[in-house]
Order: sequence, then structure tokens, then C-alpha cells
Amino acid sequence: MILLGGNLFAQGGLIKVHYRTFDKEILIDQSFKRYTAVMNDLALLFSIKVEVQESFRIDGEVVDNAIVVPAKKSNHLVGHALDINLEYKNKLYNSPLLNNYESLPKAIKNFITGCKIAGMQWGGDFPIKDGVHFDDRLYEKNSKLYEELYKKYQKK
Repeated sequence: MILLGGNLFAQGGLIKVHYRTFDKEILIDQSFKRYTAVMNDLALLFSIKVEVQESFRIDGEVVDNAIVVPAKKSNHLVGHALDINLEYKNKLYNSPLLNNYESLPKAIKNFITGCKIAGMQWGGDFPIKDGVHFDDRLYEKNSKLYEELYKKYQKK
């Protein structure tokens, strides 16, 4: 896997990462970095800019402009999820547009498909669509690890 334009700054298990295609730094669990590197590589490949809405979140923080009610076992709480808008050809694709997969340009569809092939789940496939959301299904795959990280990062 190629990490293009990434700078890492360790903070225990949480790391700050800034990629060339991302508009700002993200805070994630170190083991989620491989997924965000794929997102960066796909964005570079398809000439997409990534506008980060949220990465790691402290439990109980108010989520500004939330489209859906945050899950109680959100992967954001352990640094294993991102909410992003995508900019392609000077047009911003936010939640209402990303939730309508069929109307998306091929480049954005390819970005989403590439993320899914890499093992991420996309919120546009949820029963209540959340097209800005990407995660690695940590809670579903390994609830024990999720709980360990939750206690570590949320100090609970």
C-alpha cells in the first residue's frame, strides 16, 4: 500500500494524519490508517478532494449538522471512522448528493467502490443513508477490541 503525502504524529494509539487530498488533519486509531491511506490514494487517482467533517470523536460531544443520530457504538469513538464530503470538478458532494449514488459521477462511484473493496463500509448502504460516512466495521468485527479502545480513548 502506498502512503502518498501522509505525515504521522504519534499520540499513543491515536495518530494525527494529514494527506495531500484531505483538507485538514484527521485523528484516528493507528490501525485505521491503512484505510485512510487507501482513501487518499483513490482520491489522487480520481482527482477528488476530501473535505473532512469528522474523524475521532469524544463520547457525548455534540455532532454539528448531524444527518443521522450518532450510533451508541460509533466507530468514531475509537478512531475507526470518517465523515467526509467529496469535491470533484469544483462541485461539492455532501450528504444529500452522496446519498443518491445513481446520480454521482463515475469518479466518485469509483472512489466509493474502491473504499468498499478495501474493506470499508459506506454509510450510503445503511438503511438510513449516511453517504458521508466510512468505517472499517470494527465494532461488528471485533467488539472486544472496540471496547478496549473505547476505554482507552474515552477514559471510561
